[in-house]
Amino acid sequence: MLLLPLLPAGCAPGETPALPPPAAEKEDATLPPAEAERQTVILYFADAQFDRLVREERQIILAGREKAVAVLEELIEGPAYPAHGKTIPSDVKVLGVKIGGGIADADFSEELYSSHWGGSAGESFTVYSIVNTLAELPGVEQVQIRIEGEIVETLVGHLVLSEPLSPDPGLVAP
Repeated sequence: MLLLPLLPAGCAPGETPALPPPAAEKEDATLPPAEAERQTVILYFADAQFDRLVREERQIILAGREKAVAVLEELIEGPAYPAHGKTIPSDVKVLGVKIGGGIADADFSEELYSSHWGGSAGESFTVYSIVNTLAELPGVEQVQIRIEGEIVETLVGHLVLSEPLSPDPGLVAP
């Protein structure tokens, strides 16, 4: 009877198979990102009665995103506090933000228009939650809102959006 030594598949005689690294050496995708990526930001949401905007301070993780995009994505996610109201439909996507000359040019998906709940107060809270939030970033004095790359006249018919807007501190609760 002929006995052959058992060799692992794909290995030549005298070679040992490559083993995966021990679990402790594997990269753990659940590890928290570097502290340098954490930022404290100010977001603006509606108050419980939808009468005023309220400031909400939040720690965000940039995770490779530009800060302006990350801030808007957090705004779309909605408030952390139950007493604060959502101002942007959940299905809206941030397509990009460019900052230059004191203006943040923010581009959103068409859902900003098509999924919007309407009304003059609703439009005002949506627009100024975006404007006031972006104006908290260094170098931003005004905000131009675009939908699918195009400047629009209005969101739902009550505010003119064809020119950059300045933040409105009068809408913010004391």
